[in-house]
Amino acid sequence: MPEAASRRDLTNRDRELLRAVAAGRVELSCGSAPDFFVDGVAWCDQFGARGLVRDGLICQQRAGRFGDRVSARLTTEGVRRAERG
Repeated sequence: MPEAASRRDLTNRDRELLRAVAAGRVELSCGSAPDFFVDGVAWCDQFGARGLVRDGLICQQRAGRFGDRVSARLTTEGVRRAERG
């Protein structure tokens, strides 16, 4: 896990996305810069969402082909940070 993940302060928007992932409402596209969809609608802060992936808080539920949408899941660190708020 990147060191930045433990030091980065989460925004309210970050916390809401983590909650949505925990609730099974988020998909992301497979690729080097995934796009996020909550309840089928594009997430308003793609840059911030990608930061949560880069920080090791969110990952893909399963592998997929480039461009496929797959369910997102929280990593162990993501669960910890979501619970802590």
